Amino acid sequence: MVPFLVWLVDEPATADRAALTTLLRHVGIGPRDDGDLPFDPDTAFAGQAVTAEQEAMVVERVYHLEEQFTDDWVDIADACAEKWDADAYRAAAAHVDAYRRWLADDDSEIAAQAAELLAWFPAAESTVAALLSADRDDAVRASANLALAHLDGSDAVVVERMTALLDHASFLVRITAAVALAYRVGQRLPDRALSVLVDAKEQEELPDFPPGWHQRAQRGYVALALQRLGLG
Repeated sequence: MVPFLVWLVDEPATADRAALTTLLRHVGIGPRDDGDLPFDPDTAFAGQAVTAEQEAMVVERVYHLEEQFTDDWVDIADACAEKWDADAYRAAAAHVDAYRRWLADDDSEIAAQAAELLAWFPAAESTVAALLSADRDDAVRASANLALAHLDGSDAVVVERMTALLDHASFLVRITAAVALAYRVGQRLPDRALSVLVDAKEQEELPDFPPGWHQRAQRGYVALALQRLGLG
């Protein structure tokens, strides 16, 4: 399913490409949110191995026989679910090149979602570089900032870029750059970044965060950043 969804999003004539990008995210990443970042697939998918025969029997029971699982089958069913979760993630991981390409998509909602998707896979230098230059619009830039909050590598370059964005015209970009810096440098946070976070905390309303980062309220991201400084 994942390759087909990627193909559809890649095709400019496809209707509702942004909705298909959301579906791809649900299939490949599941219900996980930023609390699971940085994501380590080896740890997340270190469950019990299952055989092809066991998978087939679980599918038969669920979709054809509609039988309830007895106690001796519960563990096998859970192991199958974990395997399918891992299979979907690995299928999604095979298309990181496409997600990097989507950062420049004409549809900014797709580009913003692509940035969030990239946060879930190993931080290759090409991924970090693509996120650093993701300036399709303010929402895409903000989404890339949040992704860079969680990805390892290129610390000096990322910190320099996020620091420069603290004076961006968009409050959304400034907030997400400050959040990224708090996550990456902690107590070494520049005073300017702290001022942005404190300002955001005191605002009655904050700008909408980009697609892909709606698992928590905007204020929640600010609070988590301040907690890393012992100020939450």
